[in-house]
Amino acid sequence: MKKLLFITLAMLGLALALPANANANTDSPVEFVRENSKQVLDLLKKDDGRNVRKLRDQLDANVAPKFDFKRMTAYAVGKNWRIATPGQQTELAVQFETLLTRVYTSTMTRYKNAIIDVKPNPVLNNNGNEAIVHTEVSLPNSGDKKPVSVDYTLYKTAQGWKVYNVSVEGASLVTAYRSQFDSEIRANGVDGLIQELKDKNAKLAQGS
Repeated sequence: MKKLLFITLAMLGLALALPANANANTDSPVEFVRENSKQVLDLLKKDDGRNVRKLRDQLDANVAPKFDFKRMTAYAVGKNWRIATPGQQTELAVQFETLLTRVYTSTMTRYKNAIIDVKPNPVLNNNGNEAIVHTEVSLPNSGDKKPVSVDYTLYKTAQGWKVYNVSVEGASLVTAYRSQFDSEIRANGVDGLIQELKDKNAKLAQGS
């Protein structure tokens, strides 16, 4: 349950903060995170609950291209990534992406009034080609609770910035899975982990 809430909050921040407009200014990682958040929020606010499938498809189409899911999966799998075949690596990335996107698209409409404060000073590394952008997410009806810290780790590609990790209150999304994935691989091999992810995704699909 804690992991589910972790994914929900992490992906909530991503879905609301990442730009849907491919023409947005991608030179700055801060602008990449900040510039078009309103577009996705407007999309959520237009939802009347009558076509949830369409909304999920729109959110997925807007957000998924901003991730490097293969790199995220490699970090989550850790040292075991090197023992996986190229075909297994591809399947792991597909199943992990499906897991994350199904979780966030099933919960997004609950947070259409969330507020994201994107901080202006990123931490830059690798000659400015990698960045950590700090944000704070205030959830609706949170009363006097402090905003939640959500940080995005990005790197610059020929196609623009891509996210490959998210940290919520200092806890990394990809490392949150590492011990679980390691245990499954030690018990049942890489194919066992792939099957476990497929089973989880099948259950999520039944509940959607």
